[in-house]
Amino acid sequence: MRPFRFFRIGLAARLTLVLVLLALAGVAQAADTVLDSIVVTVNGKIITRYELEERMRPVEEKLRGRILGPDELRQVSMLRSQALEQMIDDILILQDAERYKLKVTDVEVETEIKGFREKRKLDDAEFKKQLDLLRITLDEFKRNMRRDIIKHRLIGGVVTSKVVVTDSEVEQQYNARKAEYSKDSMVQLALILLPPGKSATELKAAIESGQMTFAQAADKFTQGPGAGQGGDIGFIAWKDLAPGWGEVLRGLKPGQVAEPIRVQDFEGLLQVVSTKEGEEIPLEAVRDQIYNSLHEGKFEKVFQDYMKKQREKAVIEYKNL
Repeated sequence: MRPFRFFRIGLAARLTLVLVLLALAGVAQAADTVLDSIVVTVNGKIITRYELEERMRPVEEKLRGRILGPDELRQVSMLRSQALEQMIDDILILQDAERYKLKVTDVEVETEIKGFREKRKLDDAEFKKQLDLLRITLDEFKRNMRRDIIKHRLIGGVVTSKVVVTDSEVEQQYNARKAEYSKDSMVQLALILLPPGKSATELKAAIESGQMTFAQAADKFTQGPGAGQGGDIGFIAWKDLAPGWGEVLRGLKPGQVAEPIRVQDFEGLLQVVSTKEGEEIPLEAVRDQIYNSLHEGKFEKVFQDYMKKQREKAVIEYKNL
């Protein structure tokens, strides 16, 4: 089985617009009516409001006690819709897996996680730190891992012949990313995770125009680690960066701000504070690593095409939204 990307971010639980509106209005509704109604059927399989609220519970806890403005309510509504669409995709995948009689046991999931941690030399504390950084729970990580295993088993045989990575592509990737393929090469980063309704693009423009420094913006706005420290999250090895971070950081010099990223429910900004160059590693030593990275990207595109086709032939009915 091909290795899985670190922190493939599936879908975090999110706060629903219904609960926000009820909280702000102080309206008491009958819980059974609100939570047990059906919101979607997927080929006859139902998703209840209760299941949707359970998926969103962690964010509800984060926002508890806050009064949200109109922009934030719209953002929450959008995130709620994204959560529901992900749940629909999960059902479609599992239904197709059942058709092919594919099963993934808890033991298999734990084995994958164990291998994943051993490969990256993550002890319990470091593993939890990485989960906290991306605001994902262990249960969510396990769920995403299980989904990835099923996904790869389900369509791996079908699409393998369509996913081709050439030696030339591997060499080009190596030359473009030599810093990332150097031993002990590291980058010191500052991170801003913005609250709902705050635009990362606008904040980036404000920083680059000199209206405020990245550190000032981080101390004022960030919802993540590094608060009170200018957003500084320390040195991270290039090889240990979360998916997508390496792409936006590539080619940046100290002091420069990367294009906006998404970390779970949050828009975010990354700044390169400093770098530590490492010993250059020969191409042959990292050829498999580069191949797997390129293969994963192409595989993901094929998977998205697969999901589009699954939706086109599915019977999806939205109710009581």
